[in-house]
Formats: sequence, C-alpha cells, structure tokens
Amino acid sequence: LKRIVLSSFPTWNIQGHTECITQIRFNPKGDKIASSSLDTTVIVWNLKDTARCISHSAHEESVYGVSWSPKSNLLASCAHNCSVKIWEPKPRGVIEEFVAHGKPVRSVDFHASGTMIVTGSDDKSVKVWRIPERKFLTSFTGHKNWVRSAKFSLIGKFVASCGDDKSLRIFDVNRRSCICTFTDELGMGRQLTWHPYRNIVAVALSCNRVKMFDLSSQELIQLYKAHNAPVNDLAFHPNGNFMLTGSDDGTMKILDIRQGRPIYTITCHIGRVMSVDFNYDGSSFACAGSDNQILVWKSNLNNYDISADDGKLENEILEKHDTPEFETEATAGNTNSDLEMNDFLQIGRLIRDLNTVMENMTQHIVRTNDKLSDKDKRKKNLYLEKKKH
Repeated sequence: LKRIVLSSFPTWNIQGHTECITQIRFNPKGDKIASSSLDTTVIVWNLKDTARCISHSAHEESVYGVSWSPKSNLLASCAHNCSVKIWEPKPRGVIEEFVAHGKPVRSVDFHASGTMIVTGSDDKSVKVWRIPERKFLTSFTGHKNWVRSAKFSLIGKFVASCGDDKSLRIFDVNRRSCICTFTDELGMGRQLTWHPYRNIVAVALSCNRVKMFDLSSQELIQLYKAHNAPVNDLAFHPNGNFMLTGSDDGTMKILDIRQGRPIYTITCHIGRVMSVDFNYDGSSFACAGSDNQILVWKSNLNNYDISADDGKLENEILEKHDTPEFETEATAGNTNSDLEMNDFLQIGRLIRDLNTVMENMTQHIVRTNDKLSDKDKRKKNLYLEKKKH
C-alpha cells in the first residue's frame, strides 16, 4: 500500500449484547449503529456518546437483521418468530409490527423511498410490503431453500436475493417476475450487496468466496478467494472502488475492486465476523462478531491512490470487465446515473430484432435475385430459339 488506509486500532469497542450479533448497519447520517442479536434485542448505539444507547427487546426470539430507512429515522428488524417490526429509535418506539412469513424471517431491507420493505424467509419466498398501510404488495418465488438475504437495488426497481439453494435471483418489482438467475456449484449465498452506482451485485458465499455479477451483461466479472472459511457479510465502499468482507475465519478483508485483489487483512474478533458495514461517506466502517462486540474503525480509503502502474492495470481490468459500449456512452454525461438493467435488456432485444429483420431482408433479396436470374435465362433461351428459326 502507498498510504495507510485505516487506523491501527478501532475507534470504538462497543459491548452490550449477551449473545452473537447477527447484523449491524449505520444510519444514513453515520452517527448511529443499529445491531441485532441472538439475544432477542435490537440496540441503537449513539457514536457521539457510546454511553448512550437504546435497547429494544420486544422480539420474543432471535433477531436476524436490521435496516434503516433512507428517508427517515425509522428502523426495521426481522426475527425468528416470523415477525417484522418497524421502530423509531426511542424508548417504547415500536410503530408497526406484523407477521411477515410462515417461517423465520432472515432479511429485511428498506426501499429507497422509505415506504416499502422487502423480506426474505426460511419459507423460500421474498415479499414486498408497503409500510404506511402495513400492506402486502407481492411475493417472489423460485428459491428452493431458505432465503438468507433480499435487497432492493439503488433506485428500487429490482430485488436481488440469495440463499441456501446456491442461487442469486434478480426480480423486477413492477413486472413481479424473476428476470435473471445465477447458480453457484459450491457455495450457498449468505449475504449480498448492490454496487453504489452500477448494476453489479456481490454475494458472500459459504464456500469462502465472494463473487461479483454484472447484471447488464449477465455474467460473473470478479471472483475472490480471500478467506479460509465461509463469508458472512460484505459491503461496498460508497465510492464503489473497495469492498469490505467478514468471515468465519475471524478476519475482515478490504478488497480493491479496481485491481481485483485483497489489499488489507484485519484480525479483529475472537471468533466469527458476522457483519460489516461502511458509513455514508466511507470515513468509518464497523464489524460485529460472535464475541458479542462491535468495533468501529476510521479509514481514509477516499484518499487512497494507486500508482501509475496500478492505474494502467485498473484500465485493463475495466476494459475487460466493464459494461457494454452502449452503457458507457449513455452514462458519459452523468457518471452517477444508474441505468437500470431492463434498459439494457430492451436494447439487446432491439438489436436482436434488427438482426432478424436484416437477415430476412437479405434472404428476400437473394430470392429476388434468383427469380430475376431465372427470368433472364428464359428470355435468353427464347431469343436463341427465335434465332434458330
């Protein structure tokens, strides 16, 4: 590394849970962390004053996941008792509670609008709910085993899900159908995350690997064998150039997506690293483990520069793995735009249709030329016969 990219020791060491922490997530402002645990509680930690926290113990069984609304101060949690709760982080702050599935709910995620959530469950289904009315909207099926993670895309037009059937599925929310499926031969999907501004999904797998899929080209673009045990969680840095992973081997890894390799290893927990997350600007990241602790670190990954040689390597990687030419041209005016995958699929279908039309026209021209040739031959034969007589 050309520069130190993180502090040598965690800025905060937070303790309060009595059993394994299952998930942690920064709030949109980055000054709070919500954590869920097998001890049936959800705790909201104030990073400005870590002595101040709010603990919710309304779930009767283990809590598997949490998610902050991007538009408000609301927090969602899901649990083994099949329930989903919507919280306001204050004492007795439960706003909504409902039974979302017939079996334990493993995952919950807010839509970009803050008005919907998506849930994934052991009942093999993915469901979308509207929060204000507590209304069920639709269910996505196709998984053949537990669904471990389900998340909306950045704009919210798609839902990605993964689970114990070793598949990653992409659903169109408006069409209410599966439009793309990737299947792994070795590992089950434990967690997934969307790239912050591209149609790329990364999946943490039980076979110690991390895979990245480009949905516009519908292909695997990067594969990391960075850990020695199952990978439990992963998170993209907000600039999209780095990824943080946590594993049962007790380590976190920082991956440089541009170079396609791990650049930093952190041994931080006594036991498994269960969850990782960046704050909104990437200046801090956190990890939680089976040792019931949350560690928060400072980093300057935003200022990390690769050398000129590394820059050349970066360009080679992007040329090899980047999206098709029409996407690059379409986004040239606005690098932050998020062209959704159905746009590219429609363009692909249009190109195929044009190719079909061109092929049909070519065949028609050939047949026409053949007919003209036969006509000319008949005229020539008539002329020769007349000349004979």
